[in-house]
Amino acid sequence: MRILQLHSNYIEYKPIQKEIATAEETDKETKRLEEIVVLFTAVEESDDETVAHKAIDEVKAFLEKLKVNRILIYPYAHLSSNLAKPSEALKIVRAMEEYAKAQGIETYRAPFGWNKQFTISI
Repeated sequence: MRILQLHSNYIEYKPIQKEIATAEETDKETKRLEEIVVLFTAVEESDDETVAHKAIDEVKAFLEKLKVNRILIYPYAHLSSNLAKPSEALKIVRAMEEYAKAQGIETYRAPFGWNKQFTISI
């Protein structure tokens, strides 16, 4: 798993078009989230739920240092050339989301399988 983690003043994103046939259903509205840690996330072939939980545990420690408790899991395939199959990647991303929420982290997730436009302020 590869994650680019950015503490952001805000991020706005808008789904533009489906990239894969199995993309999640979503509306095409612009979303804006403020004072958030964005996790640009690429799930790789060997990743499993254990890797997902470890990633969130590490993120939680980072959040505590920042005194921030809000994340956006943003699927971002461009971080790796060794990607998991889409069905497996979505399963892992959902596991990250579920585990983060169980840890008390305010958690959002951008739709999987979409080309998205975003603006971010660091």
